[in-house]
Formats: sequence, structure tokens, C-alpha cells
Amino acid sequence: MKNNLLKGVILFAVGIALASCTTSKNSQLISGMERLPKPSVLFYTLDSIVNEAWQLYYSERTNWIASDLVLASHSMDELGGSISWQPNDSVWAVVFMDKEGKNCVFEYQYNTVTTEEFSRDSIRPITEKELTERERKVKIINGAVEKYGDQLFFANQSFGSPNVDIVRINDNLTRLYFMQGTIIDNVIPFGNDYSVDFDKDLNPIAFRKYHNSLLAIPTKTEDGGKVETIRHSHLKDNPFITPTDICNFLLYRPEGIDMFYVYSTAYKCTFAYSLKLNKIITAVD
Repeated sequence: MKNNLLKGVILFAVGIALASCTTSKNSQLISGMERLPKPSVLFYTLDSIVNEAWQLYYSERTNWIASDLVLASHSMDELGGSISWQPNDSVWAVVFMDKEGKNCVFEYQYNTVTTEEFSRDSIRPITEKELTERERKVKIINGAVEKYGDQLFFANQSFGSPNVDIVRINDNLTRLYFMQGTIIDNVIPFGNDYSVDFDKDLNPIAFRKYHNSLLAIPTKTEDGGKVETIRHSHLKDNPFITPTDICNFLLYRPEGIDMFYVYSTAYKCTFAYSLKLNKIITAVD
């Protein structure tokens, strides 16, 4: 029953503890950083996290924009579901279907390289490729919830619904992300985030939990001023900043905050993501 209820929330969703930071002494930082992977491996790992984070962000942001556009001209009663997918490496597309699932009633595309947008508000038959993508989406979500549903926990609806995104990692690996969304103003949600990996036959092969709890980081002070620093910490099983960290930072950050920090208990050092550099760097407090 729990899995069925959770599946229903996830399939139809459109879309708090304050974190603390541990400051290390210089000797601890040196000791921890000595344990880091060698530079070539570290740089590759961090760059891969950033690249994956942007794909996740493009998926989520494209869904946000498409949902706002379709609801400006259609009611929820007209819509029977949606498909979010990548027609190619540089384009994200969202297709909204009618109740019968036979026709597209609205579509939106975003090119991540050129930043060009395309939308069409007209009825046309669903293509064979889109039907295949819909079947893949249902199989992936059902497979994840049936196998790992008891390990998925999200906040109640008053905080926000979970967001679901499917990212193609390579020809042999597809990753399904569950991320906590929020409707609360002036917070960035870190936590309640998970991923499930699928092989080329869409069999679930790996599950990952990124944070132990939900961290709703405020972006304003109690008197309404801007928070200067966004930071939280990771336990040893997640030593680096995660793609979900970067994605939700990009989605919910206020203007003027371009960096956040994560203290790694595994390496006893702080990592920072800089939007200006679009890099994860090591940082010393």
C-alpha cells in the first residue's frame, strides 16, 4: 500500500532542520586533504559531478517552465500526463498528453547549448519515439518504487512535493533522481534526495541516498537580510558535493548568492561550488 501511494504521489506530482557546518583546524585540513584522491582523479570526479548536476538542473528547470506555460492555456482536467526526455544531447523536451495518452496537446523544448526555446500549443498525434519514452518512464519509476520505495522519504505537501528526473548517463546507464522540492519561500532544500541506476535493459541495479535528513537552509536572516553563506556538512558515505546539492542550489538560490559550501567529514576539508567558475573547489575557512 505504501508503495502504491508513493508511486501515485511521484507520478502525478507537478514539479527541517537547519544545517550546521563544522570548521576544521588547519592541521585537520592538511591531514584530510592528504587523503584526497590524486589530482587527476579528483578533478575528473568533481567535473563529472558538475556536469551531471547541470543535466539534472536542465531537466528540472525545463519541467518548471513547461508546466507554467501549459497551465497558462490548459486546465489540469485536460492533461493526462507528461514526458520529459532528451531528443539529443543538447535538447530537453517536455510533451503534455491528453487524457487518452494518444495526442500531444502542448510541447516545449530547450537547447542547453544555444539557449533557444521552442513551444507549440496545438494537438498532434504522439510519435512512436515519444510512446517509447513514456513506456520507459513508467517502467523506470515503477521499478524504482517497487524495489526501493520503503527507503524513500519526503516532506509533507505543505513543504513541497518530490521532483522526479531521469538523466541519461551513457548508453548503458540511466539514472532516476528523486529530489525534495519546496513551495516555501527563502529556503534551499538539501536532502530527501535519492537516485536509482538502471542498466540498458532498465533493470534497477543501484540505489543511493545522498543525505540523512532534510536540510532547509534559509537564504534570509530573521530580520529579512540576505544570508551571506550557504553551507552544510556530509557524512563519510557522501564525501563530495552531490549533483542534487548543485541542482537545488541553482533552482532555489536568490540573486547574489553564487557559492555554497559543504564540509566533508570523510576528508576533513570543505568543498565549495562556485557558479561564477562553474567548478567545485577545495576551500579553507
